[in-house]
Amino acid sequence: MKEEGKNIESLLSEIADLKSQLFEANSIMDAIREGAVDALVLNVDGKAQVYSMESADYTYRILIEKFGEGALSISEDGLILYCNEYFANMIGLPPTSIIGTYFQKYVESPEAFIHLKQSLRKGPSKKELLLSFKEKKIPAYISLTDLHPTVDAIGVVVTDLTEKRAHEEVLVSNQKELESKVSELNQTNKNLEQFIHVISHDLKEPLRKILTYTSHLNATKAHLFAEGELKSLNVINSSALRLNSLVDDLVKYAFSAAKDEEGEVDLDIVLEEVLDDLELSIKENTAFIDSMPMPKIQGSKIQMRQLFSNLISNAIKYSKPEVKPEIKITHEIIDGSEIQATGRKYYKIAISDNGIGIDSMHLNKIFTIFQRLHMRDEYSGNGIGLAICRKIMDNHQGKIDAESKIAQGSIFNLYFPIK
Repeated sequence: MKEEGKNIESLLSEIADLKSQLFEANSIMDAIREGAVDALVLNVDGKAQVYSMESADYTYRILIEKFGEGALSISEDGLILYCNEYFANMIGLPPTSIIGTYFQKYVESPEAFIHLKQSLRKGPSKKELLLSFKEKKIPAYISLTDLHPTVDAIGVVVTDLTEKRAHEEVLVSNQKELESKVSELNQTNKNLEQFIHVISHDLKEPLRKILTYTSHLNATKAHLFAEGELKSLNVINSSALRLNSLVDDLVKYAFSAAKDEEGEVDLDIVLEEVLDDLELSIKENTAFIDSMPMPKIQGSKIQMRQLFSNLISNAIKYSKPEVKPEIKITHEIIDGSEIQATGRKYYKIAISDNGIGIDSMHLNKIFTIFQRLHMRDEYSGNGIGLAICRKIMDNHQGKIDAESKIAQGSIFNLYFPIK
C-alpha cells in the first residue's frame, strides 16, 4: 500500500514536470509563430548549440540578408545567434561557422566591446572598433541595440570602414602633398620677388647711366655730332627710356599678383588721390571727369589706386584727336547671376569714355600681357596696364570686362563682391 502511494506520488510529480515542459514548449512555439525568435540555443553536454528558425519572418530575413552592412543578433554574453551573409563575407567564414561562436572572438579588443555592451543600459551604443580574425584587420563602426523585452537578444549592426579609411588616407596624403606644393610655391614666390628686385636694380642702374650720358651729350655736345650720329644718339636715348619704362611696368605686374593686407577701402578717397596724381595729364588734355559717390569695399588700397590710375590714364591717352576726353564713373549693385557668379551681390563700377574705342574682335585680347593694338609711334605704353588691372581684380575675387565700339568710346566694368 505504501509502495503504491509512492508510485502515485512519483507519477504526479512526473506529470507536473511534463506539464511544465509542455507549457515551455507551447510558449516557444507561440514565439516562433509570432516571429519573435530567430534561433534556439540548447545546452548539450555543457556546450551551446544554436538552431536557426527557418520559418521566422521571411521578409525580415530577406531584408537583413540584402542589407549593405553586417547584421547580427547576439545573446547577453555575446553568443552569436544569427549573422547575415554580409558580415560572414567581411570575416571570411560561412554563416554556419560564425553562429554559435562569441562576437568577442572577432574583436581585437574584447574589453572595448564589453564596455560598449555595458553602455546599452543608457540606450543604443555606438563605437569604432577593430575587427580581427586570422590576421585580417577590419576597421568597423559597431552599433548595439537592446531588443529586450520583445526579443531576448542584442541587435548588432557592423559598418565596414575599410573603404572610408582608404579614402581618408588618400585625402591626408593629398593634403600633405598640397601643403608641400604650397610651401614650394611660397618659396618660389619669395625667390621671384628677390629676383625681381635684383633684376630691376641691376637693369635700371646701367639704364640710368645710359640716359644720363646720352642726355648730357645731346644737351652739351649736339653741335659736335653729324646729323646721322645725332639721330643715332636720340634712338639710343629713346630706346633706353622705353626699356626703363618696361622694367617699371614688369615690376608692377609681378607685384600686382601679391596680396597686400586687406581692409576697408573707401573708393571715393582712392579716386580723389588718383585724380590728384593725374592732375597734370588731366589739365594738359583738358579732360572732364564726372564721378558719382563710390562704395567702400574690402581690399588693398594700394592696388585700388593702381587699378583706377591705369584705367583713367588709358581713357585720357586713347582720346580722339581734337576731342576733349570725357570720362564718367558710375556704380550700381547687381546680382551675381549677371556675370555667372550666382549666390552673391556685386558692386558694378563702370568707367566710360568718349575715346577712339576698340574693335569688338579685340576685346578678348586686351587684358593679355604685352598685347598692343596700336603702333608705338601712335600711342606709348608696353601693353601691361590692362593685364595688371585683371591681376588686381583676380586678387579681389572680382572680374573686369570691357564694352567698346570703334570711334564711340569704351566702358570698363569692374565687379567687386559685396562681403
